[in-house]
Amino acid sequence: MRFGTRWLVASMFVCGCAVSAARVPVDASGVAGAGAAGATGGAGAGAAGVSGPAGATGGGPAGAVGDASADLAADGAAEAGAADAPGESGAEAAAGACATQGTELCEDFESGAIDPRLWTKHAGTGTSLAVDGTHVHGGQYALHVKLTAGAQQTAQIADAVTFPAKSNTFYTRAWFYFSPDLPADHMGGFHMAYLLATGNNDLGFVEAGLGSAGNKQYLGYSEYYGDGPDVHAHGPTFTEFGPDSPTMIVPQQWICLELLQGGDATTTHRRVWVDGKELPEQVSDYSDRKPPQFSLMSIGVLQYHPTPTLTDVWVDDIRVSSARIGCN
Repeated sequence: MRFGTRWLVASMFVCGCAVSAARVPVDASGVAGAGAAGATGGAGAGAAGVSGPAGATGGGPAGAVGDASADLAADGAAEAGAADAPGESGAEAAAGACATQGTELCEDFESGAIDPRLWTKHAGTGTSLAVDGTHVHGGQYALHVKLTAGAQQTAQIADAVTFPAKSNTFYTRAWFYFSPDLPADHMGGFHMAYLLATGNNDLGFVEAGLGSAGNKQYLGYSEYYGDGPDVHAHGPTFTEFGPDSPTMIVPQQWICLELLQGGDATTTHRRVWVDGKELPEQVSDYSDRKPPQFSLMSIGVLQYHPTPTLTDVWVDDIRVSSARIGCN
């Protein structure tokens, strides 16, 4: 896999929280060209750490697979939130209708517009973010992310209202519809992010999220830039790692994606679920760098390389929560 250096973030947070202004991280200027020239990682799907672009070697372990630290979640929220079987989370059951309140975010786009109290839009040249009824998971409306095939673009909505997250641990759930298809590259190219958590640690900027690469395969990954707070350029301690999952994205149907991101005193944690089933190879407990203090969640599409084929993505029923939401 080749990781680029421009970063696109689209954030989904589950259930609701007090409304405040969201902020979007600034793109690294001039880094896109270096990203496209990234060195290729191992041919095996997720078997080896991904090498960094243009000689900046990513020394991450082989996916940094661990036991997810007892499901992480602050105060046992990961255990209590939801089993794999569908069902309402405690936050959703208590709230009833989709509402953002406290430290929980809920967005179903049924207002017919992108709520500026909850989201900041980040749409690059040739992209757009709008709400329409072309494809919906529930109700009448969904977020429509419009891209240009063959370009390298970012189109996301970013949520900061639910931060700081309780114990620096949170779950994001969203439904995605990809059209007409995703590009396939068995050498690992066309890396994209769909759910992206960002923040800073003692060395600098960190991105940790869920996307795809390779042969339309799901990719959970982290990038530690190491050149100071909010700096998206590769610093002296830059490292990144995968892995891919054998599971492939199926276009033109609704898919439920869930991401757990957390960081305790020493370790950054990640877990991923697709349609309610956990991808075991995406369990990651990484302690070679200090965890970031997560401050933003972005949802949408961030392309690290010029990407053919994909032109439209719809996103619906977003939740960000301290407990797992599930795909009910």
